[in-house]
Amino acid sequence: MSAPVDSLPIERLAADLGDIEYSVDERVLRAKSRDRFAQSPLLREVMRGLTADIYIAPVSKEELRIAVGSCARHRIPITVRGGGTGQFGQGVPLTGGAVIDVTGIVGVLGQRLGTVRALCGTLIADIDAEIRPTGWELRMHPSTTRKATIGGYVAGGHAGIGSCQWGILRDRGNITAIEVMTVEEEPRLIELTGDAVNIAHHAYGATGIITEIELPTAPAWNWQELVIAFPEFAQAVRFAIDVCESEGVLKKVVSPQQHPLPTLYPDLSRLIPEGHSMVLMMAAEQSMPNVADLVADNSGAIVSRCDEGAGSYRLPLYEYTWGHSMMHFQRKNRGLIGLLALYPQDGLYESILRVCEDFADLGPTHVEMKRFDGGLSAQGSPVWEFESQEHLAEVTRRLQAAGLSIANTHTPTLLASGMKPWAAAEAEFKRRVDPYRLLAQGKSDDEVEDDLTRSTQLPNSGWSYRLTDSIGESGTAALDPAPTAANGVTPESAR
Repeated sequence: MSAPVDSLPIERLAADLGDIEYSVDERVLRAKSRDRFAQSPLLREVMRGLTADIYIAPVSKEELRIAVGSCARHRIPITVRGGGTGQFGQGVPLTGGAVIDVTGIVGVLGQRLGTVRALCGTLIADIDAEIRPTGWELRMHPSTTRKATIGGYVAGGHAGIGSCQWGILRDRGNITAIEVMTVEEEPRLIELTGDAVNIAHHAYGATGIITEIELPTAPAWNWQELVIAFPEFAQAVRFAIDVCESEGVLKKVVSPQQHPLPTLYPDLSRLIPEGHSMVLMMAAEQSMPNVADLVADNSGAIVSRCDEGAGSYRLPLYEYTWGHSMMHFQRKNRGLIGLLALYPQDGLYESILRVCEDFADLGPTHVEMKRFDGGLSAQGSPVWEFESQEHLAEVTRRLQAAGLSIANTHTPTLLASGMKPWAAAEAEFKRRVDPYRLLAQGKSDDEVEDDLTRSTQLPNSGWSYRLTDSIGESGTAALDPAPTAANGVTPESAR
């Protein structure tokens, strides 16, 4: 269990909260100190028993400001919690303190042509439901969109449904603006735009408390859910690449899954002929003739087609892809795991098939198609039964030797993960917005390496992107009390 914060500061914090909802009940603390980290056998062990000392549930930015200011005065560590759908322990307090639940801070604040702005605790599905009548929708969302908050997605997510068309969240233009609150006795609000948004994106809340987010939108097409069967996995991969490289074809998800993975989905397996692999896809209705041609060209068959959410398999189709896939696999076999391997853009087809062949002894392959840095790639790995951390490390080495880049999803720390670049801009910005180092303790790269980091490390190289790791000098002068347009960071006083 976490080393508890002294009771006196917690009592003083509670006294400062007034009418703001809070709890120190052990059952509440256990429930609100968890996310979906149990998908990882490593995290199941090292994160067991880690809990907060107080749970706080503000319902407005003003209540959040009061709670944060009190935590700063009493030096109480802060972990911000959204919908609890993270899979890497992003929402787990590693050093006790306060869990601040922002799911009560909700609402769509405004919509302009091509963008929408919402408060951090707003469910992603609720944003789409509100703006769809205007003919627009978010460009991308996670497979957990019905339970995930927009703040949690941007703070801890990476890509998702829509990434095969639009790229990843980190790509320029996929996050318009992020407003963050500082952790000081008198908290301030800072607006990040341009490349500076990536200081807060995928930082697990270590570089400021996200309060508002503005994201780009796209036309809300009539999406068709497709389950496509292929006799051979090579045909499924060829189709996936062909359809993703057809830039005029509107698609939202393209998920190739090798036999026997389809048999692990009870509601989908009856649709797939014995021994076949499959691609799960969402395509705009007007693109269906082109999709059908590409399916036929690759000897596939569309075995199910319906409007979004109308399938015979109970759930929206995207809830069988991306992060949801492993949840379904583990319902059949708790021991199954994978790695987040990034395939090279050059020779993508050959790379996927080579891994499939060379790691056939390990297990079948599952990948998600995505774009980043303007090119097409895929992420995923073989799916196999966990043996030990040593074996997981060996598989990591083998995959990297095969030309893949690995991000470690079996750790709660950014340092061991390697998915987010942490450079001078992030470190300096954190120093300015979190002077007492209370946010996301133990998770950011400038923390001292500890037993938790070491116990979840793998020999992974991490990912890299064309967008510079340092984001130039954005954020280094962020708190100067003057309007800032060039570096994309604007203090509250200048907004």
